[in-house]
Amino acid sequence: MRYGLVLLCILLTTSVFAQCNINQQKFGISLKIIENKLKDFKTFELIPNAQQQITTIFETICPNLEEALSKDTNLYYHFIKNQLVSIQLERASYNDLLLYDWARQYFGIVEDRKINQAQQFIQVEKNDRLIQLFIDIQFDAVYQNVRIISNKHDDLFEWKAKIDDGIDWENFEVPETKIRTEKN
Repeated sequence: MRYGLVLLCILLTTSVFAQCNINQQKFGISLKIIENKLKDFKTFELIPNAQQQITTIFETICPNLEEALSKDTNLYYHFIKNQLVSIQLERASYNDLLLYDWARQYFGIVEDRKINQAQQFIQVEKNDRLIQLFIDIQFDAVYQNVRIISNKHDDLFEWKAKIDDGIDWENFEVPETKIRTEKN
């Protein structure tokens, strides 16, 4: 009986983590593939013909997490040239470390927070991705950010950096000719 209870707990815990598939997203897939998987989201074109973003809440990908974490955490898919290059989770203005603690456990990051530092950045490389954790502890709130970044798409990041250099950021004017030239 005792072993059956332990086995049941393991199966339940495993199924909760199995239903959170944020780490299984394949980098390089198109924006339309992600849109077809989601029910509630917004799509933004941050830089015309260059950079897009899908915004939703964490609950759409990981529905079985603690309600405060899943509903109060924003999820962003970042695309360059219509290819997924990074995934970002952001939890701002709450007085907890829910996202930070979840990410450390989910990704198996053993480095812990340095209590005497208000800001902390941790980066680890796993397979074809970098995982970055950032926290900024303010007087009345904690900003938490987790990013999963492809390290197989350096060419796209370099291409976007060239586009960024050509943008008139004061007027937010994107030179169309440079974008067309760079695409060819």
